[in-house]
Amino acid sequence: MPKIKLFVDAHVFDTSYQGTTTYLKGLYNALVKDDAFEITLGAHHTEHLKTIFPDPRFRFIQLHTASKYKRLAFELPELLRRGGFDYAHFQYITPLFKKCRYINTIHDLLFMDFPEYFPFSYRFTKKYLFRFSARKSDLICTVSDYSRQALVRHFGIDAGKIFITPNAVSAYTGHYQDVKAKYKIGNYILFVSRLEPRKNHLLMLKAFVELGLYEQGYHLVFIGRMDDVKTEAYHIYYNALPEQVKRAVINVENILYEELNSFYQQADLFVYPSVAEGFGIPPLEAAVNGCKVLCSNQTAMADFSFFGKYLFDPHNEEEFKQKILSTLSDETYPLEEIRQVVLEKYNWDLIANHFGNKLKAIF
Repeated sequence: MPKIKLFVDAHVFDTSYQGTTTYLKGLYNALVKDDAFEITLGAHHTEHLKTIFPDPRFRFIQLHTASKYKRLAFELPELLRRGGFDYAHFQYITPLFKKCRYINTIHDLLFMDFPEYFPFSYRFTKKYLFRFSARKSDLICTVSDYSRQALVRHFGIDAGKIFITPNAVSAYTGHYQDVKAKYKIGNYILFVSRLEPRKNHLLMLKAFVELGLYEQGYHLVFIGRMDDVKTEAYHIYYNALPEQVKRAVINVENILYEELNSFYQQADLFVYPSVAEGFGIPPLEAAVNGCKVLCSNQTAMADFSFFGKYLFDPHNEEEFKQKILSTLSDETYPLEEIRQVVLEKYNWDLIANHFGNKLKAIF
């Protein structure tokens, strides 16, 4: 039986590392093990792409145009026509002209559910481009039940046409570094995310200050870019803090994978107070590194029911503060039980197998 020829638009690997690159990397490094598929990845920097997808069964095509409009309108349709592909996989936006079956992963529509967190220009253009692309696609994928419901609600898409391919995490097998010694910190509470209003860094900082945790020897460690999005309220609050408190707040950016896992593993508590997520990977990464996790129960994170009583409503500040204190002192936190649930449920081999079977059924 001939192989199913699948093209993956991998141009996102030409820019900075992000959630969409993590998704493609995990999904296709697992799916390539299925010999029913011939997988070709396209990007401008194919040599870089080969380091991320090292399996010799992958094929690569170099994209030439730097313009996303020319890529979608001209280069990709012609490439798909000449290549004779059965499927082409895109994220969010598909080409204008259709040359084969289209798979489209739309990770979330947060800009429609929470417009206050996104600029008007972004909301205006993405709404129409995403809807156009969704209706052109033969299979729509998304990463959570929350995002699937949003696609049904906003775009009127039949729920049966939407296939959930969640993100996954892997057990870290590398060497843990002593990040406490390197950064000269003692016990600490950890939050991993770039600074933006919907992530709720301000709530975390206020709770840390109002609980006086800095007086008890704790540091608060934020890992992620701190200057991408306007966050005036956070900076006003932080700048007014006494120097004693500021010294207990550590901002870390651009760290390697090994160091990130070390921060997870050595934290006294990982907290994720976000109010809006299409998925939410950091709580799962913390859990598989054996860290206590306190996670928001909003939007896609409602799927994380295995955290049980360690979920919280980020709109209830008093509940949040009490849960920080109770979780820090909880000596019966089920670390290994939660770790195993995460590894079994959010596993790339399992997710890729379900995805591959879906494509075979359509084919």
